[in-house]
Amino acid sequence: MAFYDGIVLWCVHTILTLKTLLFTWLFRTWKPVETQYRKVAYSRCCNDSKLLQKIPIHLGLVIAENQISYVDIANLVVWCMAVGISYISVYDTRGILKKSHSSLSSEIEKKRDDVLGHEKEKFTYQLHHSLATSKTDQITESKKKSHILLLSAQDGRPDIVQAAKGYCQQVYEQLTKSNAVDVGLIDSLLQATSGFPDPDLLIRFGTTSSLLGYLPWQIRLTEILSIPTHWSIDYKSFMNVLHNYAGTQQRFGK
Repeated sequence: MAFYDGIVLWCVHTILTLKTLLFTWLFRTWKPVETQYRKVAYSRCCNDSKLLQKIPIHLGLVIAENQISYVDIANLVVWCMAVGISYISVYDTRGILKKSHSSLSSEIEKKRDDVLGHEKEKFTYQLHHSLATSKTDQITESKKKSHILLLSAQDGRPDIVQAAKGYCQQVYEQLTKSNAVDVGLIDSLLQATSGFPDPDLLIRFGTTSSLLGYLPWQIRLTEILSIPTHWSIDYKSFMNVLHNYAGTQQRFGK
């Protein structure tokens, strides 16, 4: 009996896996080519942003897919800049984007030309691709300056472990009391997102029902929405997520 149960479970798992792969392939392949490569003007982004009741200060992007499209991520980043989002974090568990941050930066520059056009000089950005740049570079408030933080699995749970060790060291050296721990203290000890506010909105790309270790401490109040894939992502899909976020009411446990 157990043998037949195993066969049934294997068949169900195989069918669901094939369904997921087929859905992802269709989503990538059947999207019209003109939509994929259509330029989005800054004026459109500006007008659309005025229709939003609220705009996230920090938008997180979780790439839960094996293959990464630098062009599409660059599109998302520049659209964020154009609608007025100041902080953008992009997470892939293997740290591929961190290792090839120069390639992503090149694509962002190209997309700035395409989307922002003559307005691009009014927009600046800073790419933080390591703990060193995130920690040592001073993050100043600027109306049209965006900060882009590249994250990997090492910036999630391991960062919390290091924060705990730092707190214990402070207690050992009698710099703080053992019962003085609070949210503000933990925030000050976390290094991966130093200078960044907690994410207001998180978009997960992929069919995996998991955030794969994205900043577990910082997302306690984050709105989480999903899109099947970031490949060939279009502006309309991006704005739909922002409209969904703008229509939510956070009750903070009440």
